[in-house]
Amino acid sequence: MLATNPAPFAVADRNGGAIAPRAALRRFASIAAAFAIALAILSLGISAPFEKDVEPQSAQWVVDIAHHSNWLLPHDYYDLVERKPPLFYWLGAIGVKLSGGNVDEARARMPSLIAGAAVSALVMDWAAADLGSAAGWLACFFLLGMYGFAARATVALTDMLMTFFLIAEWRVLRAQLDDLVSAPRTIAAGVILGVGILVKGPVIAVLIALATVLYFAIDHRNPLRLAIRVWPWAWLAIALATAATWYVPAFIAGRADAWSGVFMDENFGHFLPARMGGTGEAARPIYYIVVRLLGGTLPLSFLLPALALAFAQRAFAPFARRAMLYQLALALAVVALFSASSAKRDDYILPAIPPLAILLAGLFSGAIPAPENSPAPGAGPRASYVPILRDLTALAIALAMFLGVAASVVLVRATNTIERFIAHLQSSDASFANVFLTGMTHLRPPFVAFATAVMIGATVTVSGFARRGPLRIAAGLATLCLAGSMLWTGLLKPEVARTRSLRPFAAEVKARVGAAPLYLAFMDPEFAWYYGGGVRPLPRTIAKSGPDSGATIYFVARPNELARLSPSVRRALIVELPSSVLGGNPPTLYLLASPGNGTTQTPSERHLLSPHSSSRLPPSLPTLPRAP
Repeated sequence: MLATNPAPFAVADRNGGAIAPRAALRRFASIAAAFAIALAILSLGISAPFEKDVEPQSAQWVVDIAHHSNWLLPHDYYDLVERKPPLFYWLGAIGVKLSGGNVDEARARMPSLIAGAAVSALVMDWAAADLGSAAGWLACFFLLGMYGFAARATVALTDMLMTFFLIAEWRVLRAQLDDLVSAPRTIAAGVILGVGILVKGPVIAVLIALATVLYFAIDHRNPLRLAIRVWPWAWLAIALATAATWYVPAFIAGRADAWSGVFMDENFGHFLPARMGGTGEAARPIYYIVVRLLGGTLPLSFLLPALALAFAQRAFAPFARRAMLYQLALALAVVALFSASSAKRDDYILPAIPPLAILLAGLFSGAIPAPENSPAPGAGPRASYVPILRDLTALAIALAMFLGVAASVVLVRATNTIERFIAHLQSSDASFANVFLTGMTHLRPPFVAFATAVMIGATVTVSGFARRGPLRIAAGLATLCLAGSMLWTGLLKPEVARTRSLRPFAAEVKARVGAAPLYLAFMDPEFAWYYGGGVRPLPRTIAKSGPDSGATIYFVARPNELARLSPSVRRALIVELPSSVLGGNPPTLYLLASPGNGTTQTPSERHLLSPHSSSRLPPSLPTLPRAP
């Protein structure tokens, strides 16, 4: 059991006093160890191929900065300008220059990886300061074991870097909001917020403001009293000045390109629904963020009822109560803001996961008295139920995962059962299930390690439950979560990405086409990235009338994109190279023949057809959605 007052870190941090050299050395050694461990765990799968458009486009902006020095407003392969703050791409380009290599998947994702490891180390240090060193490591491993966090450390998007600055800003502000104001902290908070704005825009400031209001409301304080203090205005001025180092030059340089209008759409248009003038992009139901957060933190999200009961019954000990409320305020701010916005993407749950990891670690720390001990002062009459509910939930998670792995071992022996199971799944889910069940069938080393870790974690959890040891229960849970997260991010996700990426198809197309003209139905950043340059959309005149007689023109399109062509041009298409990309809409390389030649133009006059493809296409095709 933890000591009831693990405050040396917290007191030193919040009062600005000097920490004893030995304690400081231990603290920094722990931070470095947490960073290194997180870096090793999160880097699994970092070299997996890109899927879809967003990551390849990010990589193209890194290329433009690293190779063409367009630091202010980088362009992609289609000359589209990135009008959001480019700090993420700056860091990626700096990494490329320092490594002396070309931009690839790993280098494009490196800022996210380093930011994810830094968030993990920050969470460990923060939880250790408030709850003790054991709870600090527990929070770190809980965080790394949450798929919703770990998977986004190997994605070339800005969300993980923004999360790092958000968590760092929220920690620096804690002492300020609790009236322990100092000039160095005010300056640091202003700079961190300003740099955070340069990652993803003003959304980080909105999250901080909303979290502050919620924290004051939960703590029964009036947030308006901050308006009469000097430090909030100084903090805000420093943040705006820091952000202006890019915003002002970018606005001046981008005026001719309607940069300000795009700024309004990106930062406010996504928040409003389409009927109120918003963009209408990624509009989803109000409950979407909550559902995604619950799914992204499985199986630990099953502990949320115990956490809710702990807050409702004031079960946390006094030394940890305000710290837990502070974490709760940030998590609620993220959920509330993005649930209220019209645009809702899976990545928006990311900033809520680190505070949630600390809150769940707090359930297993000395901040929750054991059932046989007296409840915390001021606790409600049902506070003693919290550790009981917590332990029963952990036991159920451990048994469910153990039985699930055992069932999968039995299931893989029944081929018909596997086929029926996979047949009822959505395409991407079927791919994941197929990779997992195939691995369990042949007992590949990663799957053996996964099954072994699950058995160890379940055993430790059951042992902790029998001995009423919350830290042992938590250690078993962390093992179970890490086993699942590492298998998913390090093997399942990369394997599925390889079957759905355009990387091999683009290479085959490049070898087949040579120097002949190649067009796409619409802009495709993923194909362009692996092809090595911006492949232009097919001109409207060719789509309507076909190429000139005798011209050799190649065309890559997905089945639903062929509706862009006129019926006569579709009838004259010759299949050159079908792709092996999995999914419901794989692309194909076609040879565009002149419609005027009718059916007299045979494959032998151009290239041989693939032996399993047809040289002609029917004129009737499904309606194509509006092009982006």
